[in-house]
Amino acid sequence: MFGFGKKQIEIVLEKLNFSHGDTIKGKVILTLKNPIHAKALKVGIVGERTTTTTSTVNGRLTTNTRNVTVFSFDTPLDGEKDYFQGDYIFELKVPGNITQPSTPQGVAGDVIKAIQILSARESDVRWYVTAKLDISMRLDIDTRVQINIG
Repeated sequence: MFGFGKKQIEIVLEKLNFSHGDTIKGKVILTLKNPIHAKALKVGIVGERTTTTTSTVNGRLTTNTRNVTVFSFDTPLDGEKDYFQGDYIFELKVPGNITQPSTPQGVAGDVIKAIQILSARESDVRWYVTAKLDISMRLDIDTRVQINIG
């Protein structure tokens, strides 16, 4: 924890580049010093986008940047038990398509799109494979690995 010593949880993937509909194959490796009772070991996929919004407040220009989760899915690899060390093989399907927020058609939609273009900038979606040991009443042990989906 806190960046000291050896990682307690790792994700190892067969490859890092995927297309929509592909299957991600890999394993989660636990290397815990002492047994930890946890509710579950989970693996998943998360898509995040950075959005920057610029606005005027009391005559001053302000910029606000935030990360927005556009896709999130996780599934348990194992249930409630004492965890110590071990490898957990997994397969996850890359989502076929990501639904974009819909805007109205016609003039109203054109106005909304123009406002969005003027007031906000969005980055491309960054994709991650995540792993988490869900521990009751303590900090979870988690990690993530960035992947490319295109």
